[in-house]
Amino acid sequence: MTRVIQWATGVTGMMSLRHVLARPDLELVGARVYDPAKVGVDAGVLGGGGEVGVLTTDDRDALIKSDADIVLYMGKVETDTEGCFADVCDLLASGKNVVAIGSRFIHPRSLHESLADGIETACRTGGSSFLGLGLYPGFFGESLGPVLSRLTQKTDHISVREVLNYSTYASHDLIFNAMGFGHAPEDTTPLLTNTDYAASAWIGSATVLAQSLGLQIQSVEGFREVATTPRALTVAAGEIPAGTVGAMRFGVTVDCGETTMSVEHLTRMADDLAPDWPTEIGYEITFEGEPNMRVHLVIGSHDEDHAEQGCLATAMHAINAIPAVLAAEPGLYDVSSISPFVAHWTNR
Repeated sequence: MTRVIQWATGVTGMMSLRHVLARPDLELVGARVYDPAKVGVDAGVLGGGGEVGVLTTDDRDALIKSDADIVLYMGKVETDTEGCFADVCDLLASGKNVVAIGSRFIHPRSLHESLADGIETACRTGGSSFLGLGLYPGFFGESLGPVLSRLTQKTDHISVREVLNYSTYASHDLIFNAMGFGHAPEDTTPLLTNTDYAASAWIGSATVLAQSLGLQIQSVEGFREVATTPRALTVAAGEIPAGTVGAMRFGVTVDCGETTMSVEHLTRMADDLAPDWPTEIGYEITFEGEPNMRVHLVIGSHDEDHAEQGCLATAMHAINAIPAVLAAEPGLYDVSSISPFVAHWTNR
């Protein structure tokens, strides 16, 4: 039985919590929450089921000192990078393995040497392993790109793109404070209005892909474009006034010499906004070269909510990685360096 701590219970974290509780081979031994209303609640009840005897807590130090085999870390690393990396390092140093989601965990060294050095030091101290992953970034380009490259003679450009409608995504902090929806186009308050910060969301993904293909990154340039909504919108995260940002695309372009890459995210709050931009919902990777190739993935392919199903896929990627992380030698891993893993479905 693998003892698991669920760290954070937002949209993706709640899906992860419910799955851990349902798995016969996983035992929930702790749950970290941030909302005061969730503190002290039985984790099973919080997940929508019966009591399991594990109370949620906002006491980080108590969880760090507790016994567990692995932590599914899903804190808000995009808006609290320093705090989340401190959490992860303390958990690793305490002897617990960590699987973390969030763009800044995908390849910490591509952001700053000190972030990776801190994790590696903590892994040595605790004899533990760390893996950063996700869906996009953290899976699609990093995992499918190298597989598709087996079919190529040469490639001039690789494009990786996510197109989603986030009107059903209920995180106010991410949608408004980080991404900048509902703000005037010239407002520089949201985090992602800084193109260097926008680039940092995708440089890890591009770096892992480049490493897998043996490419040397020569330069990286971030970009962000926005489109306004002509009408007021009511979305799950709040109200978006007319004339404010209702659609955006941001990412990086990467020069690797003879091969270039682009990794971008395109989000709308209504399907008719920014009609000149790519509109097909899902995840797409294209190779321009010999041969040309295009693969398009839709998660939630039976008219389910794409954002919700994407969160489920992200949670499952983390959970399905648990055996590989537990089996790994102590250290810092990404999806190109961890041993390949697949889902192990159990009868329940």
